[in-house]
Amino acid sequence: MVKHFVPLLLLFGLLFASCSSISQADPDPIPTVDPNQHVLFHNGTVLTMNLGQPAAEAISIAGDKIEAVGSDADVLALRRPESVVVDLQGRTLMPGFVDPHTHLFNDAEQSLDMTVIEAQQVALENGITTIGDMYVTEDFLREMQEMERAGQLQIRTSLYLVMTDPCGELQGDWWQRHPPTRVQGEQLRIGGVKIFTDGGTCERPALSYELEPGGGLGDLFHTQEELNELVAQAHAAGFQVAIHAIGDRAIEQAQNAIAAALDGQPNTLRHRIEHNSVIRPELLARYGEIGIIPLIFGPYPVCESFGPPPPPEYQAWEWPWRALVDANPGLPVAWHGDDPFFGRIRPLDDLYSLVTRNEVGEDGRVCEAPDWQKAHTVTVAEALPMMTINAAYALHRDEEVGSLEPGKYADLIVLTDNPMMIEPEAIRELNVVLTMTGGRVAYCAADNDSLCPSVATTP
Repeated sequence: MVKHFVPLLLLFGLLFASCSSISQADPDPIPTVDPNQHVLFHNGTVLTMNLGQPAAEAISIAGDKIEAVGSDADVLALRRPESVVVDLQGRTLMPGFVDPHTHLFNDAEQSLDMTVIEAQQVALENGITTIGDMYVTEDFLREMQEMERAGQLQIRTSLYLVMTDPCGELQGDWWQRHPPTRVQGEQLRIGGVKIFTDGGTCERPALSYELEPGGGLGDLFHTQEELNELVAQAHAAGFQVAIHAIGDRAIEQAQNAIAAALDGQPNTLRHRIEHNSVIRPELLARYGEIGIIPLIFGPYPVCESFGPPPPPEYQAWEWPWRALVDANPGLPVAWHGDDPFFGRIRPLDDLYSLVTRNEVGEDGRVCEAPDWQKAHTVTVAEALPMMTINAAYALHRDEEVGSLEPGKYADLIVLTDNPMMIEPEAIRELNVVLTMTGGRVAYCAADNDSLCPSVATTP
């Protein structure tokens, strides 16, 4: 992982600090969902991410929420005269992807040459229905609030306010004027604060070993006491803390700071560590012991080599997702895309990489992971919750979205096939044909009108 983060400063500058224009010509507000709308999907596979009912055949949506999940017979029995009935024709329906760490909105203009509205549409076309935007300045906060007031925000968005910049410099106390929100169903919320504790975007990740002789151990931005104070301050004010930590020395420091703030109490604010790219073996189980939520990358960047690989004796430390999951049974480990900095804005590529460690490059070509990285694969059954319900948990959204259960919002996608049943190599061929947010069709792929309730007809 380290070899891919070191050059990002050269490639992108401090892109995390950039803000995007919301629009060049503001579109009309998104139409609201008719509370009397009733949609039934049947004759498919429904992957619920609900341990109590992992799979079903059909789902009923009333207004903006899920009414029922079950068999074809049970769900079709709920049909009303005005119901729209959609035949999935064997396709797979599942929760929309939740990306709890992205820069898709705040870096839309500088990195993608898009407005936020345009970047949102790209995300919806690829099945992303909820995000955490991880570099929010006060100016960008105001822009996002205006977008939400204008009724243009379709993706449920949690904003993380910057306490420090990518070089570890404090950004003042402005974040204290904007307390976190936890209103169920809110389209835009203030999720917490972001702290950078080591290099990667600026300077170098903090490691316990040298990548090259004489190269040094990287850069920590704070002493342990300083980081403890920052985390304690945010914790006391009720903010969830998301700490950027790439190298193992940074991860240990972040774990220590969160443990100090919790002082033996449960992690009710769900403090997180972002990236977790190089984990020393004795640190693996500490996430679960403290109750820290780790966020991990989907793709391992192998298409382009930016630097030396880790020495052979430290290869097991780098992106060790298999060991992390095994060391923390029951802990909601969550995926993140960190778009737009790695590969395509396409969670299905990340799913493919999680279960193969191969990478799908920007041009769609597949780059084969080294054998030592293939030891860190997870299964599809493990990866899908990371990308849905676990990621929703990391955003305090798990009671609203992330699984398909009665009472939750109808944020869902339809795929061309079932990722649980196909060969891993076939996952990269999957496509999203429908994205729905809050019961409203946000994306319908060409030539798939029959799957989209906005154009399907009542039989």
